[in-house]
Amino acid sequence: MSITWKELQETCLRKMDSLDGVALTKDSNNAAYLYGMPAAANEALMLLATNGRYWKKLLTITQKEGETATKGEPLGGFLAYDLRQLAEGFYCIDKIKRASGTDYGTYSGYMMEGDHVLLLPAEDEGTFRVWYNAYPTRITAETAADFPIDLHEDAAHYVAHYMAGQLFKHDDISVAQIYMNEFFEWMERLAESGRKADGRNAGSGGWTSVKGYY
Repeated sequence: MSITWKELQETCLRKMDSLDGVALTKDSNNAAYLYGMPAAANEALMLLATNGRYWKKLLTITQKEGETATKGEPLGGFLAYDLRQLAEGFYCIDKIKRASGTDYGTYSGYMMEGDHVLLLPAEDEGTFRVWYNAYPTRITAETAADFPIDLHEDAAHYVAHYMAGQLFKHDDISVAQIYMNEFFEWMERLAESGRKADGRNAGSGGWTSVKGYY
């Protein structure tokens, strides 16, 4: 299950011995830490999403299926789809599957224009399941306490390591460095397991989303 933003903040504060009691309460001892947490959390999540293991999400596109067809921009013999507009948090393509009639399998007939415009041949009919790697949702000062962070418990533990390392470096640089080292060692292990998964599954390895994106 997902961890909430409040729970991630609490985990971070406990690592810095800055949480009095069980529940999160803002006070003079942790106010500065809480202020800096969104930026630190976003850094950790971005590093994880682009260098560790990806968050996989799915976009479905249909072509020449009557009124249910997805509207692509005609470009010569192609239909163009702006994935930054259609795919939430789009980072890069992972793979595309195509269903046409009774056939279903990996589709390689597409092209990319720039880094975010997908070109599908206009003559190709069917349903295209576009698996893509996504950026994490940004945390801001307005993020609700109960907002679900799409992390497993062990991942949340190490993201809190990174946050504590960034926020604690002016108070105790030696402890902060330990947390940062542990975070990057963990992330390298994730990346290595992802590379092994890619080799076994021909590109299907990646971060397994708590929310079931992949």
